[in-house]
Amino acid sequence: MRIMLMWPSDEPEVKILLDTLKKKGHEVAYWIGTRGDKKLCPQEAIFHDHFDAWDAKPAPALRQAPILPVSAELVSSMYETESSVLTLMNKRYDSSYVDERKHIYYTMLGYWNYVLDEVAPEAIVFNTIPHSIYSNIIYDLGQKRGIPMLCLEETWVARRMLSYSDYRKGSDELRAEIERVSKRVVTESELGEELREYWKEHMQPQSRVAPVYMAPQREIGEGWGLVKHRVQIALKALREGNLLSLVFGYMRRLGKKNLREDYESVIKRADWNVPFVYFPLHFQPERTTSPQGGVYHDQHLVVETLSSALPDGWEIYVKEHPSQWWLRGKTRYSSVRYPGYYERLAKIPRVRLVPISTDTFELTERARAVAVITGTSGWEALLRGKRPLVFGIPWYRDCPDIFRVDSVETCAMALEKIKNGARAPKENLLAFLKAFETVSIRAYLENQLEEKPRYTAQENMQIMASHTCEKLRALKS
Repeated sequence: MRIMLMWPSDEPEVKILLDTLKKKGHEVAYWIGTRGDKKLCPQEAIFHDHFDAWDAKPAPALRQAPILPVSAELVSSMYETESSVLTLMNKRYDSSYVDERKHIYYTMLGYWNYVLDEVAPEAIVFNTIPHSIYSNIIYDLGQKRGIPMLCLEETWVARRMLSYSDYRKGSDELRAEIERVSKRVVTESELGEELREYWKEHMQPQSRVAPVYMAPQREIGEGWGLVKHRVQIALKALREGNLLSLVFGYMRRLGKKNLREDYESVIKRADWNVPFVYFPLHFQPERTTSPQGGVYHDQHLVVETLSSALPDGWEIYVKEHPSQWWLRGKTRYSSVRYPGYYERLAKIPRVRLVPISTDTFELTERARAVAVITGTSGWEALLRGKRPLVFGIPWYRDCPDIFRVDSVETCAMALEKIKNGARAPKENLLAFLKAFETVSIRAYLENQLEEKPRYTAQENMQIMASHTCEKLRALKS
């Protein structure tokens, strides 16, 4: 098959993927990688750097291509994509005005429409849920044309991933396996070693196991790690001749209000005697809200919806994600956390913003209900026997004990069931985990986060490469 490969990676192990695809008879016709990967690119493939694609720059081989401006017909047929992309641009184009963002989108749309015409891929492979603007345009154009697609999703559970032919729809295989195992009782001993360890660790009373990605994020956001991070930024600015502008920018911000001050001006301590729904704010911009949250990338809309559905006497406890202040813009304002963001949340009826130091596990345990867009807190609620309200499409979307919600009415119905005692039995979660184990891939994209990996980076890539070829064979048949 002619493959269009969306696999930007700085790791040399990507060669294993390329060699495996070739060995299985697949031709990589177009590859979006990173500059360091270019030397590995198959001779017959068009290479495109990930960051160039993000900046709406064409692949070098197509710089002189006769690409025409997009037609009004194509734009109008892709309005849903446009809406999503304008939000996705909060990451790469944070300071750009709406009209500038739109023109960049039209440029990208015209380019990728041309590429798909010229390259004519028989399948498109993504190494993760598309969320790099250009990858979302490629995905939606590919769907519109009926091109088979494959993408992976990191779950952060026992070093396992899921794969989808349609990330919005999810895994048909997982749903079928859930249906199959639901007809019998699944015991803990049936889980494989890694998932059994995961289960035991998270079932301990008062378990406080944080996701593996939180530790490295904390390291660059607090203490000496933050100092080291700032020194590295200063050294880079010095090498690039931007140190003075960096210093002046820092001096201009001194004494001015920032996100931390805004947040602390509206917080109230948690009152454990009040029945409440816990809604942890999601880190943004990130795929967990856009595109996987759909319209609910707007977290004010989530909280307003919950507020309108609350039982009498209940409140909503909202807590900021610590990574929001650790990564990227730190406590500076941005298009995802603008001046007045927290104040607007605090003004929603029966909403209480709690201190960021409030323990998220205690909030989950004491809450009557937990609501998320796609966050890990929803999964942690399930592990504690609570049925979360889920607004988006997380990897655990097909777990039978979640409440999929998309309106005041569906939220109200879910909260009423929770008020009347609805719980997530361990037996159901064990059955779900067994189904998940059966269809998931024993691999992970960010293997550098593993302190003690159980297999090498080469073995990890070979697993993903073999799985990709297996899925491509199924698509072909």
